[in-house]
Parts: sequence; C-alpha cells; structure tokens
Amino acid sequence: MNPLGIYIHIPYCLHKCGYCDFNSHPENQEESEVYVPALLLEIEHYAQKLAPQTVPTVFFGGGTPTLLPPASLDKILGKVKQHFNLSADCEITIEANPATIKQETLEQIRSSGFNRISIGVQSFDLDELKLLERVHNEEEIHTTVDRARLAGFDNLSLDLMSGLPGQSPAIWQSHLQQALDKKPEHISAYGLTIEPTTSFFKLQERGLLTLPPEETHLEMFQTTIETLQSAGYEQYEISNFSRHGFECRHNLNYWDNGEYLGLGAGASSYLKGERFKNTNLPSRYIREVQAKGSAVESTEKLDLLHAMGETIMLGLRRLKGISIEDFENRFQISFKNVYGKVVDPLLNEGLITFNQNRMALSRKGLFIADSVILKFLA
Repeated sequence: MNPLGIYIHIPYCLHKCGYCDFNSHPENQEESEVYVPALLLEIEHYAQKLAPQTVPTVFFGGGTPTLLPPASLDKILGKVKQHFNLSADCEITIEANPATIKQETLEQIRSSGFNRISIGVQSFDLDELKLLERVHNEEEIHTTVDRARLAGFDNLSLDLMSGLPGQSPAIWQSHLQQALDKKPEHISAYGLTIEPTTSFFKLQERGLLTLPPEETHLEMFQTTIETLQSAGYEQYEISNFSRHGFECRHNLNYWDNGEYLGLGAGASSYLKGERFKNTNLPSRYIREVQAKGSAVESTEKLDLLHAMGETIMLGLRRLKGISIEDFENRFQISFKNVYGKVVDPLLNEGLITFNQNRMALSRKGLFIADSVILKFLA
C-alpha cells in the first residue's frame, strides 16, 4: 500500500499579497470557528477509506495557518493522529508568517506535535516587503526565527523570493546571506512569477510593474546555487536547498508523484490515479462538508500519456531526476519508445543528462527548466 501525504489548508490571511494566487481569504474569526469543525468532519469522512495507509508527512498550509488559535490547530492535528496511521518519524509542518506568531503560540504548536516550521520571509528589505504587500518587517523576521528556535523547532525552513522589480543580484545576495545567518535547515528560494489571477498581473498589464530582465534572473539563480552550496546546502529541487537529511519530505512526495490527500477549502488530492479538488470558497466548503462530509468540486482521471508526462514534469524538478526503471515499471511501457525523439535533441543540446539509468536536468537545463519540461508534455 502506498504511503499517503496529508495536506491541510487554512485559507485565512491578514492580507492577500499582490503576487499571491493561492486560495486565501481575509481573516474571518466567526467563519473560522465553523471552518475548524468542518475540517474535523472531512478528516473523519476520508479516514474511513484511507486509514490503513501509512502517513509519513502532514503539512498545514495556507493562507496563514498560525492565524488559527493553537487550540484549534491542536484539535485538527489530534484528529489526524486519531484517525490515520502516522509513521513514528512523521514530518509535521506548519507554515507561519513573521507578523502573526507569538512565543507562547509557537511553544503550544510545538508541544502539539508540529516538528517542522516554514516561515514566509520573502525579503529582508523593508521597501521590497512593502512592494510585496507583506505585513511584517525585517525585525519581525529575526524575532520569529529566534522564537521558533526557543520553542524547540530544530527543523526550520525560510522562504525567499528573487527577481523582484528593481532588485539587483547584489541585493539578492545580501538576502541569501541574511537567511544563512539564521542557520535554517532548509531554504526555498523562488523567483517571482506573476500569475493572471493576481493584482500584480493587473499592474504589469498597465505598465506599472516591471520585472528585471531575463539575464538578471539567470544571474540571481546562479548566485543562489553558488551561495547556498558553498554554505553546505544541497540543491535537491530547482528552488529548494537543505542541509543533509532536512529535505522537505512532504514536497518530495509531490515531486515523486506520490499519493496525497488534501483537506480544506480549495485543497487538491491525488489518489489511485485520480486527481480531485475541493471548492475554494470557505463558506461553501463548510456547507458542503456539513451536508455530505466532503466538498469535492472537480475530478480528473489522467489518461496514460498525461500521467507519464506529469511524472516526468514533477520528477525533473528534482536534481537527481527520474529513474527510467521505476518509470517503466510504473507504466509498463518502454521510455525510449515513447520519448526517444524528445530526448535525443535535448541530449545534443546538453540540457539533460543520463547517468546510471536516471534522466535529470543538466546545470544548463536547470536555468530553462520549464521550457525543457514542456518538450515532454507536447
């Protein structure tokens, strides 16, 4: 039986940032008090079908999960522990915003069983934080990390964002160094992408928001790799770096195209080759779960070609790439017969490598990963 990752979505935020296209909604204390019991009902609904599967990772994301009272987070996690078979070394992550979390809250969360925390820093520069519409300042970043350490979190991740309007490689280098000074076990370093559903997209359309040129993005990406690797961090995915043994196991399951259950408004799941997604609006999610135990809005059964393409798309994000043997065992098909004509030109251009029957992006391929991956999806 396949292991099962569990994702729990808390959709509330103090403020929706201009670049954010996640399913997040303004803080609503009255609604959230009904949202938590709905989550508990949904957990019970799926537990009846999935309880025997081992759960090696649980991830509370958002939104901002730490907007909920610690007692509510404890109740939700307690319900998961009660109804699912969590592994002895289960990685239990919670996302946190530097502006919303107190020392006492962190201590309560840690004692509830959360053993990994991911802090949304994004930038150490006040002007950049204002541009991103973040509600924290630089001082709160340092305070939050220090508080998390005091609370006993010894698996801590920081999120950073490069390629911001007006940002230079030198400024980005300083952010990386300030992050390293906090000695996190993990760093996620993403380039800013502007999605069509965001307010940043509207600003860009009107010519009021301009990103750095592509060569600057490339220089920042190279700076990220060189700076973090020289500090002892291993790049294990395009945008993710960790000290040895501290890779985010929950995300590794996604990139390995493993099974996962998404709970909460807008959460997505992938089980037995079928993808399904909950309705986004928290109030509607609550009504549907109260009525029938679940709130699935859409389902999709992937055909063979799409399933193979998705496995490659996700697998190539990992630096170690894809095992051809595992791929062929999974799909009972010859990799060469399906993708030989795609692979040969990419090999000739030096964009992918083959080593010990594994296909991976080369250093050159990493810089244009999306366009390489698209070749396998055409």
